[in-house]
Amino acid sequence: MAFEPLLASFPAARLVAETEDLLVVDKPAGLVVHGGDSALGGDLVTRLKEVLRERGQPDYLGVHQRLDVGTSGVMAFARSPAGNALLAAGGAKKRYVAVVELGQSPLRVGVPTVLEHQLLTERGETRVVRHGGKLARSRVTLLERRGSLGLCEIELETGRTHQIRVQLAAAFAPIAGDELYGDRRRALAPRLMLHASTLVLPDGKSFSAPRPELFERALAGRAFELGALAECRAALRDAGCLRAPLAGESDCFRLVNDAADGLPGVTIDRYGEHAVLSLASAAAEELEAELAAELVALGARGVYLKRRARTDLRRADHVELAPPAPIAGEPAPERFAVDERGTKLWVELGSGLSTGLFLDQRESRSRVRSFAGGARVLNLFSYTCSFSVAAALGGARRVTSVDLSGRALEWGRDNFRLNGLEPDAHAFVQADAVAWLGSAGARGERFDLVILDPPSFSSEGGGKAFSAEKDYGRLAELALRLLAPRGRLLAVTNHRGTSQGKLRKLVRDAAGRAGRNVQQLKDIPSPLDCPPLPDGPVPSKSVLVTLGD
Repeated sequence: MAFEPLLASFPAARLVAETEDLLVVDKPAGLVVHGGDSALGGDLVTRLKEVLRERGQPDYLGVHQRLDVGTSGVMAFARSPAGNALLAAGGAKKRYVAVVELGQSPLRVGVPTVLEHQLLTERGETRVVRHGGKLARSRVTLLERRGSLGLCEIELETGRTHQIRVQLAAAFAPIAGDELYGDRRRALAPRLMLHASTLVLPDGKSFSAPRPELFERALAGRAFELGALAECRAALRDAGCLRAPLAGESDCFRLVNDAADGLPGVTIDRYGEHAVLSLASAAAEELEAELAAELVALGARGVYLKRRARTDLRRADHVELAPPAPIAGEPAPERFAVDERGTKLWVELGSGLSTGLFLDQRESRSRVRSFAGGARVLNLFSYTCSFSVAAALGGARRVTSVDLSGRALEWGRDNFRLNGLEPDAHAFVQADAVAWLGSAGARGERFDLVILDPPSFSSEGGGKAFSAEKDYGRLAELALRLLAPRGRLLAVTNHRGTSQGKLRKLVRDAAGRAGRNVQQLKDIPSPLDCPPLPDGPVPSKSVLVTLGD
């Protein structure tokens, strides 16, 4: 299988120790310990059991410890009754390190401080209370201070939900990257900067996990810069591990999503047996050859490059920005089909900055397919019609795809045929989508589902330039006017300056101007392979609107 070394259930480098009684690992940040999506098998316990089964070993694992999804570090699991007894006996010593924002904190370098609070957990959030909580005790030592940031070592004496995070926040030293209890916009770090460094069991055995290099860069004020090549390689393998469940359902998805995966300026997409490496910073471009070689070593047949660091890509040489030949490995066919949850779509990796398929909309396409049965569907700015194909496969009565590019629409017809669909049973309209919306309203056309996914900016066609920042609200209003009672609008934008909250407000205000009764307005969360960046989900935000009668 392509990318097999990268898409491992759990990286071998993160297995700390194995005995007859214990399995000790260094958990990567971003992986839930237990109870993840059962359909994807995404949690740590499920993955470790899979590793054991692949070896032909019993897959029993006793779970006696937890780490928050954003916390990395050492954990031990029982593999036998003796292991269970050892881990359940109590008395284990757990030490953590954290990068904190000191502010007015009383913590002093080298001086141990005991934090003692009553904690109460409700609805997944913990807070300090005077009465009715449970006692929490931690011993905290500030190891070093650099400006407003510091490195703390924490030893737990009790084990409460979110204990370290809440107690440090209460001591005016919230953990960098903690969206829940302090650094709500992740302005200081791209992840929760908490790491379980050492575990000492009651029998005296000690296990440790090295502190991530990111912690040192965060202390130096470089948390959002690309690390050295060795750190990039480790981040790439961790990202591959997090994406591993997707390999069982699709051969096209995002392998690396920029700073959210510890690789600022780097995005890597999988298309079948090939990879597309997109670079959006000078530091990332300096490592393009090394990253491409690493991808080939990890199972990519070939690697195509897209340079996105230029200020104005519209005026750049597109051959320079997107070389038509791979920069490593073997070339892909000029056009080939990929499979997304049973939907087949044509892609071209060497034909410019776009490939014919935006992978970040996989979950939205699945939603469209699930509720398109019998619907009249309008897909605006349809590009190569991937949403249209999803709707048709879901049993849509008729799909109208509108785009200014005749080539894109012909590509869309080819996508229909690839899936055994007759394109002549549907409509492909070459027109400016904004102008077409106005004329469709005048004609009294109505649709049960409208998909609105415009570019952030467009000046093609000789008409008025479209800007998502200025024009999205008006566009949404026109689209909402075309909806039949109980109709749905899927509103999408990849404009960096439009947050999820702003998109929601734009759409709600548009519904008010259109005089439409909104029954439900629901945010579509970022998919597994597009985790949010500090400034919001990238590249896209999505809202699903359902009208009343």
